[in-house]
Amino acid sequence: MRIILTIAILSLLPAQALAGVAPPDPATWPDAALETRFSQEAPPPLEHGKAFTGDATPVEPGRVEVEIAYAPSWWATAGAVDRLSGDQHQVAASVTVGLLPDVDARIVVGWALVHAAPAVPGAPVHGEGLADTTLAARWRFLSLAAPSLDLAVSVGVTLPTGTTAAPDRLATGRGGFGVGGSLLASADLGRFTLGTEVGFSAPVGPRTSNDVGLLVCNAAVGYQVLPWLQPEVELNYQHEIELGEERDERVLWATVALVVPVDAVRLVAGARFPVWVRDAEVGPMVTAAAKIAF
Repeated sequence: MRIILTIAILSLLPAQALAGVAPPDPATWPDAALETRFSQEAPPPLEHGKAFTGDATPVEPGRVEVEIAYAPSWWATAGAVDRLSGDQHQVAASVTVGLLPDVDARIVVGWALVHAAPAVPGAPVHGEGLADTTLAARWRFLSLAAPSLDLAVSVGVTLPTGTTAAPDRLATGRGGFGVGGSLLASADLGRFTLGTEVGFSAPVGPRTSNDVGLLVCNAAVGYQVLPWLQPEVELNYQHEIELGEERDERVLWATVALVVPVDAVRLVAGARFPVWVRDAEVGPMVTAAAKIAF
C-alpha cells in the first residue's frame, strides 16, 4: 500500500505543476516526518569496556553484570631450546553489582591450569585448582557530559584461595593476601573511545617472595565502526618491584582486540604481545570474554 500511494502522488506532480499548483513539500510527507523523528534520537552510548584496560564507568544501581573470561598465556625461560617452556590457562567468572549511582562492587573467582619446565631436576611441572579471589569496589567521582569524561578510583583485596606450591605441584595462587587500587579514566571523542588506567598492588602479611608490588599502566583507544563493532588497540605496561639483588621485572605489551556490544551482551576477543622486556620471562597472551547485563 505504501508503494502504491507513493507512485500515485508522484503521478499527480506533473499535472499540478502545469496547473500552477506547487507540488507538496517532501518534508511534509509522513515518511519524511518519521525519518526526521528517528534521526533526532540520541545515538547509543559508546562501549568503554576493553580487553586489558579497566574502564571508569560503573554499573547502574540495581543492575548486575556477569562475565566469563578465558585468558591463556605463554612464557619463555632463558636458555630453553623451544623458548616456550611454560603456559597458564585461567578461567575467571566475575559478578558486578551497581550499588549507588556512582558506585559498584565486584567479585572475581577463577580456576587455573599451569605447566612449566622444571627449574631443577625433579621439580614439579604441573599445577591446577582454584585461583585467588578478588573483591573490589569502584567509585566514579567525576562525570562530565561535554567533553564526555568519567574518572573513577577502584580499590580491592585479593584472598589467597588458590592452591599453594608443593613438592608435587605448582601453585595457582600467590599464597598470601594482597591489596591494590587504581585510577581510571574513560572518554569519548566522536566515535573514538579512550581509556587509561594506573594501578598498584602489593602483598600483605607474611612475605613469601621477593615481590614488593606491581605497578600497572594501561592505555586503550577504540573506534566504534558500527553500533555493534569496536576494534581497539592498547599499550599495557607492568613493573614488578623486587627486593634484594633480584632485578625488577618490566614488560610492555601491545594489544589488539575486537569489542562487540549487542544490547545487554558484550563480547571481547584480543591478544597481546611483548614488545619490550627487561629481566622477565613472558610471552604472548590472549583473552576471550562474554558479559551479560541484566
